[in-house]
Amino acid sequence: MSFRSLSAALAACCIASGLAACATNTPAEQAAAPLPPPPPSAFAEDLDSDGLFAFGKAGIDDISPAGRAALDRLAARLSSEQPLEVVHVIGHSDRIGNPRANLRLSTQRAEAVRGYLVEHGVPADRITAVGRGDVEPVVDCTSERGEVLIACLAPNRRVEVRVRFAD
Repeated sequence: MSFRSLSAALAACCIASGLAACATNTPAEQAAAPLPPPPPSAFAEDLDSDGLFAFGKAGIDDISPAGRAALDRLAARLSSEQPLEVVHVIGHSDRIGNPRANLRLSTQRAEAVRGYLVEHGVPADRITAVGRGDVEPVVDCTSERGEVLIACLAPNRRVEVRVRFAD
């Protein structure tokens, strides 16, 4: 075999070996599984006030079983390993009644939710609570009266929880 033939055979062998090596993936060369998405840095949750409290009520003892379950889920989410920057609890009311009384009721509801979250492990120094009364409605009901009006305005009776996690 000539030197030229030997060189060509060696080159062919090296190329074949290299291609075979490229085609075979070792565990270290296999693509890593995609990383899970990062947790959200913020979220907002609207709690149906009628689902939490009886109409016109604001005390913790007035919270329905379904409302307690919703607050328990929220408290567990806020007590996760991700550190909190701030939690804003904002109470809202409908337009039925005196505006000052509605502001007081919405504030009491926000404070009740704040207190509940603190009792369930959310750091008190990270939570604010404020009532906004009836100034930020999500629905307008203009022709309804009585019980129909109360039902129509239900979406306005809510507690918003706005959460921002620390970076």
